[in-house]
Amino acid sequence: MLFYVAIKLCPRCRRPFLVEKERCPHCPEPYTWNQESLANVGCLVAMILPLFVLILFWLFLFLGAFFR
Repeated sequence: MLFYVAIKLCPRCRRPFLVEKERCPHCPEPYTWNQESLANVGCLVAMILPLFVLILFWLFLFLGAFFR
């Protein structure tokens, strides 16, 4: 009695996995954007805060020369 097992190769890691599974169990789940996540707010702050600090630095540097 022979059993036929259908496998396919993952395009990402090149490991074999069963055809019945939707995605490779070895690879991490694909990232999906979640607007309600606080990590997204942290990323936004991490991008904008250094720019704000840089603008304030130059503003105080130039205005400090006039209000001395």
